[in-house]
Amino acid sequence: MRKTHAVLKNVSPRFSLTMWWLLGLSGAFMAAWEFGVQNGIVGWIGGGPVLAAFVVFACCGYRLRSSVSRIKTESLEQHATTDILRSEIEQQSQAIDTFADGLDLAVLICDQRATVEYANQSARQIFRFAEPVGRSILAMTLSYDLEQLVLNAAKTDTTQAKEIAFPPPEGTVVLAKAWVGSKSDRIFLSMYDVTKVRRLERVRQDFVANVSHELRTPMSIIRAYAETLLDEETPDQLQLHRYLTGMIEEVDRLSGITRDLLVLSAAESDKVHRVPCDLAEIVTGVVDQLRPKAEAKQLAFTYEGPPQLDAFVNPTQLTQVALNLIDNAINYTQKGSVAVRLTTLPAGEIELRVKDTGIGIATEHQSRVVERFYRVDKSRSRSTGGTGLGLSIVKHIVDAHHGSLALESSINIGSEFTVHLPSPEEPPGPESS
Repeated sequence: MRKTHAVLKNVSPRFSLTMWWLLGLSGAFMAAWEFGVQNGIVGWIGGGPVLAAFVVFACCGYRLRSSVSRIKTESLEQHATTDILRSEIEQQSQAIDTFADGLDLAVLICDQRATVEYANQSARQIFRFAEPVGRSILAMTLSYDLEQLVLNAAKTDTTQAKEIAFPPPEGTVVLAKAWVGSKSDRIFLSMYDVTKVRRLERVRQDFVANVSHELRTPMSIIRAYAETLLDEETPDQLQLHRYLTGMIEEVDRLSGITRDLLVLSAAESDKVHRVPCDLAEIVTGVVDQLRPKAEAKQLAFTYEGPPQLDAFVNPTQLTQVALNLIDNAINYTQKGSVAVRLTTLPAGEIELRVKDTGIGIATEHQSRVVERFYRVDKSRSRSTGGTGLGLSIVKHIVDAHHGSLALESSINIGSEFTVHLPSPEEPPGPESS
């Protein structure tokens, strides 16, 4: 019986059950034949064991059927439970990946040897590495400092934090933090990009230093003139006139700086109060205002644009934009031409171009010319009477109008500033920030 059961276990449950019932039916047939053919004690002796075997086989078949049914049910339940658990794990994994990819900081998981096991979307974007898994963190980030941060965290089993600056051209600056998992030997690394914050801090520091310098210089000149006049008991009229004229010029420079600072502050913080206006009239007004200055330098000064161009802007601020761009073009062009072009693009945007054949701007300075008090040539800028705030004012006003400012320039060939403003359709509200 045991041998038969062992053999039947190696075959399918359906086949085993069928065999048990066939054996039982065979026993019943033989018992019936014995009782039918033979009589008396011989019949009992021959048919009894067969009938007993039939009963045993029938009982075993019934028990086997019940066991197979129970095992099948338990197997289906286990498969269902496994599928549910697998589905829940996949959903949780996808949720964690989605959450990590939506973070504003880079997240890496490394082993004890600083090999990357996981990297979220921000990390792949910062380091421009599509498939970092399986690569060393040094190969991914090209930063020895970051690799040492991870290795130190693994070695000391303590949290390590450091501000790390990556080399140009990216020049990314991150606040990096590495720590060991509480119940694993994996190293978790987070990096928060503070490049913009550090750049703004540098701009703020430069702004404070530049303001101090810009205010100190004319004040020092005024003081020097005043002290010279005090030292002279009887200054002659020519000397007196020269000193007083210089003092007036420096006071005008201080007034210009103060005025531009106020304009810049308003462009940065105040809401833009827009009204329907004729932008062509604004630009042609500025062109007519500056034409005598261009003619005095014998420049070819041209304007191209429609007689009327409806726009929904702040007319005072757009006048400032046109004035600063065109005045700069004239100031930094010694010979050649200054061309102003106003047009409407097919998409409905308004485009203002100011092109000159002046001294041009070197590539390394082009991204910084819109910074406050930034000057490519400080001596030339001072001689033209500029405050170093003109292009910064233009940039902030254009940004406040949800537009864009572009620059193309080459040394000794000229520069072209392009302002794009959105479609002149009036927005829903009376004001737009």
